[in-house]
Amino acid sequence: MFTNVSSYSTKLDGVSVQKKIVLSCFTAAILFFIKNPLVMFFIFLVLLLIYFLAGGLKFLRLGLYHLKITIPFVIILAVWHLYLGNLDKGVTLIFRLISAFLIANLFLLTSKIHDIILAIQKYSFYLKIFRINPHAVSITLGLFIRSIPILNQRAKDLMLAQSARSTKRSFWRISVPLALSILDDADHVSEALRARGGIKGREN
Repeated sequence: MFTNVSSYSTKLDGVSVQKKIVLSCFTAAILFFIKNPLVMFFIFLVLLLIYFLAGGLKFLRLGLYHLKITIPFVIILAVWHLYLGNLDKGVTLIFRLISAFLIANLFLLTSKIHDIILAIQKYSFYLKIFRINPHAVSITLGLFIRSIPILNQRAKDLMLAQSARSTKRSFWRISVPLALSILDDADHVSEALRARGGIKGREN
């Protein structure tokens, strides 16, 4: 049950989640202080090299595959900055976005979900200083992260079922049943939490 989001074994699997959280946040924060497009492109290449060294060519391909979600944002940024005539800033923003996604995916793909949830529960305790319920934050983020591989597999199953009925492959055809299944899962989770006393009852 508590496995990695990725099925690939990498050299970063043995690194503690706490260290990876700190390194990921620190590296992602540095990206926002870099204004030079060449430097951002160099960081992008370094991240690709890290993927390759961590898990080989297959893991690198997996990391690049997960970048498909950034394609609409990259197109919008490219068109907008071409229209403004500010190409350097556009290139910097595009590679900053892609690099941030690579960093986040590297953390998720090399960490066990159980360890991530435990780390969230540990560090969310300090949110009490701001009068925020740490249990609510940790369980929300934990459930979200835990749902990633489940929803990914469900989308693949729906795509497979849809391809058996039609030769046309398009994600929008499965978007409605996928959304309904997510809402159904959310309803079951809320009932389970309510049966165990809910979240507010465990605030203190």
